[in-house]
Amino acid sequence: MSNLAYKVEKQQRQTKSAEQSVIIRRRASITLGEKVLIVLFALAVLSASLFMISKAFAAYQTNIEIQKLETKVETAKNRVGDLEKTADELKEPDRIMEIARKKGLNLTDKKVKNIQE
Repeated sequence: MSNLAYKVEKQQRQTKSAEQSVIIRRRASITLGEKVLIVLFALAVLSASLFMISKAFAAYQTNIEIQKLETKVETAKNRVGDLEKTADELKEPDRIMEIARKKGLNLTDKKVKNIQE
């Protein structure tokens, strides 16, 4: 009988040791206030990033418009320069005298002033 009692006692020790080794640890849960703060922080980061992206896009669009306007100004300057050259060529006294003679105007060279200077 002693052998039987020994077996029962041994089994009880094994179950007690098995029960003692299983320890359930609970993780601390996040409180409602912390959840609200996390959501508010995420919304703030999202809104700030959207604001910065919109401002960067607006600056990009403005730079594109500036480049287009600069191109138009450069084209206009080139056209004005070409027109000034044409006007200078048309103002030459020799050319005017030649056209006047072809139209029948008789002028002596003494009466005509030279305006080139």
